[in-house]
Amino acid sequence: MRLIFGERDTPYEEARVVVLPVPYDLSLSFLPGARRGPEAIFLASRELEPFLLELGVAPEEVGVHAAEPVPWVAGMAEESHRLIREEALRHLQAGKWVVALGGDHSITHPLVQAHREALGDFSLLHIDAHADLYPEWQGSVYSHASPFYRLLTEGFSLVQVGIRAMDREALRLAQEKGVALFPAHRIHREGLPLEEILKALGKRVYVSLDFDALDPSVMPSVGTPLPGGLSYRQVVDLLEALFQEKEVVGMDFVELSPNGQFHAEMTAAQLVYHAIGLKGLQAGWLSQEVDHI
Repeated sequence: MRLIFGERDTPYEEARVVVLPVPYDLSLSFLPGARRGPEAIFLASRELEPFLLELGVAPEEVGVHAAEPVPWVAGMAEESHRLIREEALRHLQAGKWVVALGGDHSITHPLVQAHREALGDFSLLHIDAHADLYPEWQGSVYSHASPFYRLLTEGFSLVQVGIRAMDREALRLAQEKGVALFPAHRIHREGLPLEEILKALGKRVYVSLDFDALDPSVMPSVGTPLPGGLSYRQVVDLLEALFQEKEVVGMDFVELSPNGQFHAEMTAAQLVYHAIGLKGLQAGWLSQEVDHI
């Protein structure tokens, strides 16, 4: 049975948004299972209320199409990443706004490459527990610990939010490359610095969100959980501020590893659905015709 996101699927030609499952997880270094993340989010989305009270809209009304999962080749990271880039590029060139669901965080590199080829320049907002700035990890440049090192070397500007794990070399690299770093401990002590984060970003932004950015009490179903993470409300507030001030050219949500705790899968699905609603409002595809609280 073909999965759909939410209660209904819009035919491809009519859809503005494509939800792209990318179940590639060959670079995971700790707990397995991220390849099952996209399917779990799709299944959880069937239980969401279509009308989103906070936004006063039904995000599904933008026209959402669930794409077929991107294939991957066992033992061939480079080839798998090529397939991801080409599939994302196909949807972008068709004029779709793409929300990718991983899979491990290594998929962000080919996704961002596809977006730059199709849409031109933009800055990166990386929301995560980990900096992912290793030149390689466990002998591979295609590791989920390395995508933002590669993107920095390719000239992207980078803002990182919620970080609570990075080594000395990664911190030095971030400082040398001008990365705007907003670690979780600072956010908990001083509050979420929305104005600073937005100021550090360009006018056009690609967002990559690793679910382990959220605290394990909220999001236990991830491959590399760490205490001290962000709350659901903090992440939503950040996304709402971002969509109000910037053009969000694309997004990926990665590293949900389903482990039987369904509330985590519902949290992930709700966050993706909320982001689609925010894009709908930003792009003028939706209007708040219903009074909301």
